[in-house]
Amino acid sequence: MNLSTSLKTKKTIFLGLLFLTFFPVVSFAEDTSISCDTVNENERPEVLDKKFLKCQEEILAHQQLIQEKEKESASLQRDLKLITAKVEKTKSEIKARNIAIVNIEREIDKKNQNIEEMNVKMDDIRTSTAELIRETEDLESITLPEVILDNRNISEFFNDLASFESVEASLKETLNKYKDIQKSEEEAKKDLAGKKEKERGLKSLQEIEKRKTELAEAEKARILKETKGEEIKYKAMLAEKQALVNKIKNMMLKLTGGGELKFAEALRLVRVAEQAIGVRAAFVLSILTQESGMDGAIGANLGKCFYNTPWNNKSGTVMSDTQKPAYLALLSEIGKNPNTTPVSCPISKDGQYGGAMGPSQFMPKTWWDGAAGTGYKKRVEKVTGNVPASPFNNLDAFTATALYLSDALEGCEKTYTSKYNQEKCAAAKYYAGANWKKHLNGYGAKVANRAVELQKDIDVLDSQ
Repeated sequence: MNLSTSLKTKKTIFLGLLFLTFFPVVSFAEDTSISCDTVNENERPEVLDKKFLKCQEEILAHQQLIQEKEKESASLQRDLKLITAKVEKTKSEIKARNIAIVNIEREIDKKNQNIEEMNVKMDDIRTSTAELIRETEDLESITLPEVILDNRNISEFFNDLASFESVEASLKETLNKYKDIQKSEEEAKKDLAGKKEKERGLKSLQEIEKRKTELAEAEKARILKETKGEEIKYKAMLAEKQALVNKIKNMMLKLTGGGELKFAEALRLVRVAEQAIGVRAAFVLSILTQESGMDGAIGANLGKCFYNTPWNNKSGTVMSDTQKPAYLALLSEIGKNPNTTPVSCPISKDGQYGGAMGPSQFMPKTWWDGAAGTGYKKRVEKVTGNVPASPFNNLDAFTATALYLSDALEGCEKTYTSKYNQEKCAAAKYYAGANWKKHLNGYGAKVANRAVELQKDIDVLDSQ
């Protein structure tokens, strides 16, 4: 199986799993009035389900045609039909994904409504709790002399004590309800954040797929224009393009974190994240292959130190003492020797410490902070299926980069309107965190410009 076929197969499997997450397989009677077309967000769930099934039928039909045509010998007519089938398949996938987006948006609305309802309940409980506390304080403030001097008799006082116990019990019950609702609200907000992230990823993926469709249609038009239907001219064009494709596939990319990969292999890995997260492959590759880094500083300081290499700083070592527990726990989990596993050396102008790991250069606590339960490791595992995920594994590391960039893009999209500036902003955040503005037109611009060039190479491969 070649790279192109492998990518198509993985994409088909991913889309199938993605869609089935939102739409269970349900049998419907044949309804000729339902088609895989524009989705109305006000349509009933059962109509959306039927439309989704129609889209799925179209996707499978187009995929079967593609597979049949790929078995035939290359010819002008065969390749034109193949391009058409790929375009139509992608269009059906886009329509099906639109249904998934509408479905997620509805779930988001429900989650928001549930959170609002829980907020109302919590306000009611707060009011009730305050009243119960006041009653408790009133009863507790009564002293023995006051009981003796009170006009009420002793039996009435003990009745008040019974009331006090009842108030205390009610207070305890109310506080428990408050804790339960608070916990439910936190879980709902977490789930809501996950839904929004998935929705954003799907919408980003729509843009990527739309570009591929436009690219394929442009290639078909170019073939028709340049060959004028002549097979001989097409053969010459095909040979010329194949030479370019092979050149791109075999181009060596130097990774920021050390090592090299052929373009085809690097693209295969980042496309896993592209399909799952919606961050375009060219942008991720640009981050991963910044050969010179910041004036050569990154490349010059990678993989030449160990976490405990002596260094002139407060911790006395390359890695900060605050990072070491996370690093040692991670290395133990993935079965690596911390004393012989290379990490980045400090870059003097950016700080006193190094310790970044693997091809994507993640700091240990950013990868996974066990004490806080935060980091990218768990999210990477959901995408790649590798447990435990490792920052020294290319697929895991590249996926973590895409996730980090996705998080950064979310904020940058609120600040900038153009894709170029959004990616420039996200790249700067990837490099410098909170100090990203200082590197917006340095590192950020370098990454964004490189992504433009890499996209041209990817377009050549996608137009096959």
